[in-house]
Amino acid sequence: MLGAVLSSAGCATVSAAGHVAVGTERLADIDVRHDAQLMAMLDRRRADTLLVDTLLADADPDRRARTALAIGQLRIRSRFSHLRRLLTDGDTLIAANAAYALGVAQDSQAVAALARAIGGAPDPVAREAAWALGEIGEPSRTVLAVALGEGVAAPLRMSAASLRNAPVRAALVLATVKLRPAPIALVRPWLADTSSQVVRSAAYVIGRLRAPAGVRALLVVRAHPDGDVRQYVARALTRATVGDSLALPARDALKALVRDGDWRVRANAVGSAATFGAAALDEVQIGLADSVANVRVVAADSLAVVFGRDTVRWGRAWAHDTLLAVRRVMLAQARRLALPLFDAEVAGWERHGDWRYRMAALEHRAGASDTDRVRAAEAFSADADPRIRAAALQRLTGDVAGRLAMRIRQLAERASADRDSIVRTVALRLLPSSDTATRPPRRTAPDSLLVRPLADYERLVREWGAVGSRQPVAVIETDYGDVRLQLYGREAPLVVEAFVRLANDGFYRNTVFHRVVPNFVVQDGDPRGDGTGGPGFTLRDSFSRRRHERGCLGLATSGPDTGGSQYYLCHSSQPHLDGAYTVFGRVLSGFDVMDRIVQGDRMLRIRIQ
Repeated sequence: MLGAVLSSAGCATVSAAGHVAVGTERLADIDVRHDAQLMAMLDRRRADTLLVDTLLADADPDRRARTALAIGQLRIRSRFSHLRRLLTDGDTLIAANAAYALGVAQDSQAVAALARAIGGAPDPVAREAAWALGEIGEPSRTVLAVALGEGVAAPLRMSAASLRNAPVRAALVLATVKLRPAPIALVRPWLADTSSQVVRSAAYVIGRLRAPAGVRALLVVRAHPDGDVRQYVARALTRATVGDSLALPARDALKALVRDGDWRVRANAVGSAATFGAAALDEVQIGLADSVANVRVVAADSLAVVFGRDTVRWGRAWAHDTLLAVRRVMLAQARRLALPLFDAEVAGWERHGDWRYRMAALEHRAGASDTDRVRAAEAFSADADPRIRAAALQRLTGDVAGRLAMRIRQLAERASADRDSIVRTVALRLLPSSDTATRPPRRTAPDSLLVRPLADYERLVREWGAVGSRQPVAVIETDYGDVRLQLYGREAPLVVEAFVRLANDGFYRNTVFHRVVPNFVVQDGDPRGDGTGGPGFTLRDSFSRRRHERGCLGLATSGPDTGGSQYYLCHSSQPHLDGAYTVFGRVLSGFDVMDRIVQGDRMLRIRIQ
């Protein structure tokens, strides 16, 4: 019947395979082309309102939902009103995406519509509406305050939030972290919620902001069965936050938390305990003996204030832990006190076959004075590894006078002809502008955005774009074992495509995890291993409703739309990163491996399954 009607209209036919054809083009091909055009529009950052309007009227709800996201990411203001109307769309995916997009766009005119969604929209929509209100910030304060029970005697039973399910309540509480000042008085009661998810959000807000007004309530949940709650409690109990009145109960809580079964709780607890100085000696020493290296790194980072000039304790700690990542932190702490305890041993690292040891020796030798830094740069300026040469120059400054200035200039002039582009760039920054004005610097071409034909986008749509299509899996091989990752080809196709291509080309091979912040992120993807390298091209951000939860895979950037090959894995949930960085995968297995990695550890390779 459908074929007869379309045929009689003279505009379409139905093939034996069931594809509707318009003229000579199948509707399936038209759909692919539309999806590719949408992807291209996002990638090129050029709004096409005609395409947007066409896709918002498309019969496919998934396509309309993705178009709603595009409006937010490109901040197409002329279509914000469409997003507000879509909040009441009968398709939950479309409405939820519209709410998220309004948050990404920070559309302050949407506050009233988002408030209505909080009151009556389906749970997934209300959750995204709550997140959006947080992103919009101050214009949302009244709505969030009322929803959480401002002026209500029993907010957990009588507020608008109490009528919603746990994910929506949690999102409303979490949204307050973006307000300045945050309404801690409204957040505190939700630490007593029956849902761990809600308690987690309340603890995160108070813990992240280290809000003194919430400390007493946090102490009540210090033994909560949820590990995330405990780690947020541990993070908040710093000396500056608890003050004098709560110092004693806070110290008692930290003494228990440094022995917690979750290493992330222990790491936060050791860090907070160290803010109490020498009084936290026992807690820090427990941290130095921890079985997890990242906890020991946190403990080592406090030795200057906890050990002071007690050389016996310094010596024992150094002898007990031979891990380079821990010793580098110890050295930095010893330099703060000008303690020459380990100078003789570190001097031997200057000739070590592993560049990581030579880098640590450079850091130590550079010291704190201009003279120390110049001497170190002179000693390491001929190192065989360009990372060492670049790091030596990066510690210099052109803002010195006299003989030091002449020595820096001589170093920079020699390095300006270095075969390594990064070394040359650093050297040229040290030279006076008059020295570089008459001769072009030798530099490699800057990273640039990939320019793609439409066929490239169509290929990605066919490969990963369909609902239910098989998504690629990546395996990161390390000395400790494998981390297996599910990649989000549908949500971030261009980022995933680049990641897969680089992995298949052998780009991710024999590198180091150049940045590891305990209980925050593990970062890799730089072939140089020092955080300055990349693939030679730049990727756009690709936002979706995927959150920065424990084990997420994100695209590292130095600003909007500056991604490349570097990526990070999150040790724990980091809600403040949502909507600011691309999440393009998640850990399926190997969490224990991810947790063992410390800065400087090797990444053997990444393979795609």
